[in-house]
Amino acid sequence: MHAPDFDESFDSDSFSKKRWAEVPEQIRKDVERHVLAHLPADALAKLRKLHACGIPISSDPTFFHFGGGMAVRNLCRERLSDDELVACGGFGADWDNCYIGVLAAIAATRQ
Repeated sequence: MHAPDFDESFDSDSFSKKRWAEVPEQIRKDVERHVLAHLPADALAKLRKLHACGIPISSDPTFFHFGGGMAVRNLCRERLSDDELVACGGFGADWDNCYIGVLAAIAATRQ
């Protein structure tokens, strides 16, 4: 048995954005508004700065999977459970694969 051949060029931000885009727009907007309303001001400022500079969100420790990323995923779950996300988002739709997409959508909105 061979180890998987991981492509080093894998872009987790793009993957997450694609997964998030598969969720119906009305649901996406509801989750995004909820996360935005509860995101600390310093995290929001960092998010907007990353977006403005074209830096991948996942590359910043503020939104690391086991740090701030966990808090974001929990905020998302307050509006849409894991099971509901899978039901409306299809294959690969789980919060681990979608929360960066939520943050990217928030970052791209006008202030």
